[in-house]
Amino acid sequence: MNNAANIVAEDVETKEPVTVSNDKNLAQIKTKMESEDIRAISVLNGDSFEGVIGYRDLIRHLQFNPQKTKISKVLHQPPEYDEDDSLVDLCDLRINSGRKLLVRTKGGKLKGVVGDKEFLEASKEVKEIANISTANLASDELLTTFEEDSLEQARHSMLDNNVSRLPVLDENGNMTGIIKSTDLLKAMIPMQSQNSGGTSGSRSGNEVKIAGGGEKEHMSDIPVKELMDRTVTTSEEHIKSDKAAEKMIENDSGEIIFVDGNYPETILTLKDLIDHIENLKASDTVLVQLVGVEVPEEKAALHEKIRTQLRGSLGRKLEKPEELTVHIKKAEKDGTKHRYEFNVKLYSEYGITTVQAEGWEMLDVMDETLEELNTVIGKKKDKRDDREKERGR
Repeated sequence: MNNAANIVAEDVETKEPVTVSNDKNLAQIKTKMESEDIRAISVLNGDSFEGVIGYRDLIRHLQFNPQKTKISKVLHQPPEYDEDDSLVDLCDLRINSGRKLLVRTKGGKLKGVVGDKEFLEASKEVKEIANISTANLASDELLTTFEEDSLEQARHSMLDNNVSRLPVLDENGNMTGIIKSTDLLKAMIPMQSQNSGGTSGSRSGNEVKIAGGGEKEHMSDIPVKELMDRTVTTSEEHIKSDKAAEKMIENDSGEIIFVDGNYPETILTLKDLIDHIENLKASDTVLVQLVGVEVPEEKAALHEKIRTQLRGSLGRKLEKPEELTVHIKKAEKDGTKHRYEFNVKLYSEYGITTVQAEGWEMLDVMDETLEELNTVIGKKKDKRDDREKERGR
């Protein structure tokens, strides 16, 4: 494992990505994306890079004939990265661009890409993720759909809420599967080889009629249950986030749904992992370990205070922060309250800096230790700056 800032694009990227030539039509590209299970694909003109097509681009052009629409109308120019960019930089680029695929080119040639699979593989190697529970990253704002809802309803729910998947419930509220944006492509764009009815296969093996007449002509005619995936990656308990990334890779899944029995409660997606890594800016890319606290809400509150300090005054004093360890001990019970003793160690270019504090309120003690740490580091920095000035005279 390594710090996110020390993982570089050259180690993350795929140098021989899936591509498609610009002489293919949208139906052929759709088939390629389905077979490779990807949400964005690079387009080449010979060996020259032309751009990228994503699933949203295909969706927007459904009103056109997918076999005749020109590729140039669907292409977009993706964000580009350098091979020495850090994983934090890549996450920041993805979030701010809103694009699913990042590329590296040289002389007009495609040299590498970073997409969903690459981000997921990199996430399990990040130190800053290893000790964080999925309870701190998973979202409880979980949208769902029902088996009998139409694909049109599911599509609008995804687009309106900017999500890429919906857990599917039966009439009793039990989760029976999941529907993803890539599944919708199966119904929204005809296969290249199709009959006059315009059919597209589904994972359930049922025939879905679209676009050319027949039993089911519109997405509003097709229930979610006909295209949903009944294999869902779930967990009844929260786990360490690096283990979650490994589980998603093992199951070829972009999410884990945490369930209570058969009911979905929270969801962790690749985007949540990317968001967390993106938050590890240069000043706070430091391994933080909390020892002696198990309550997820308390951990989250302490991490937020540490993150705020590292992004602020303390972070500006540090050039090479490596690790911040907080040992918390509960002592001297007074009724139902505990007295907290904090021992904080910071490993940085100033060596090991240790501060202690104690008190009745956990968050107040955290504030006190961080302020003291900021003061001590400030003094060490002033001494170092004075020595450097003396040498420069």
